[in-house]
Amino acid sequence: MSISIPRGLSLLEIMVTMGISAIIFSITIPVMASFISQNRIATQVNNLRNSLDLARSVAVKENRHTVICKSDDGESCSRQEHWEQGWIIFVDDNRDRHRTENERLVLVQQPLPNGTQLKYRAFGSRHYVAYRPMGFTLTNGTFTVCNPAVPDRSKALILSKTGRVRLSKTLPGSKPIKCEKDR
Repeated sequence: MSISIPRGLSLLEIMVTMGISAIIFSITIPVMASFISQNRIATQVNNLRNSLDLARSVAVKENRHTVICKSDDGESCSRQEHWEQGWIIFVDDNRDRHRTENERLVLVQQPLPNGTQLKYRAFGSRHYVAYRPMGFTLTNGTFTVCNPAVPDRSKALILSKTGRVRLSKTLPGSKPIKCEKDR
């Protein structure tokens, strides 16, 4: 006597499986999107901090003036409003804080992912940070990195005149970081 074992799934089993899968996906997709946004902010904060550290290191090691500035073409400094289009680091031989063709380009940072906002507020120019050969900057200031999708994950990089950078969840004076909704 042979026993027949049914092969395959019934329509009811398939529908229940699809319903459970839909519920699980509807819960996990927003969590994954938030997780990805958080990681993008952390990555951009680390990239910016590494760039600032690199500019300072070049200034000290080579005993030369070095500048990090906003750049939308990867070749020269620009006066755009925000830093999202990227930045460059160069050795500023003539100390004018504008890159000329003969000044060595140290790093080119590509534009940031859509949704990431990067601003710099300083006592002086908001378009660049200049390092002296001793590693000191001409001014102090604060970079803020945020994404309106996860505003509670915003970070500030606070730059002192000594050239050191520290990470903070708030602006100086414990003020909250505000992310612009539509930009």
